[in-house]
Amino acid sequence: MNPALIMALARALMTLAFIGPGASHFLDSAKQRNYMGAAIGAVEVAAGLALAFGWQVRWFALAAAAFLVVDAFIAHGFWAATPQALRNQVLHFFKNLALAGGFVLLALMPQGR
Repeated sequence: MNPALIMALARALMTLAFIGPGASHFLDSAKQRNYMGAAIGAVEVAAGLALAFGWQVRWFALAAAAFLVVDAFIAHGFWAATPQALRNQVLHFFKNLALAGGFVLLALMPQGR
């Protein structure tokens, strides 16, 4: 199997963590006229698309990793979650950290076509 094709597929799959939720964040925030939330959603979608299409991969991968680590601690504080929300918050916290690790690996990969 072609390693470049596998890397492109892996990169595309990782970007779905930004494109799908970012679009949802954008649409939900726009409906509520929350322009800051809509802007954040738009940035998430733009970053996901840049990564998917291979534009400035190293820079966007490192930015995505940093965003995911910060988001894990801000939005998924399982240590303060109610018993009903604990499992969901733990899942999302560690998902964010795992994806951050994947984006760091992506940033370290040789770039080029």
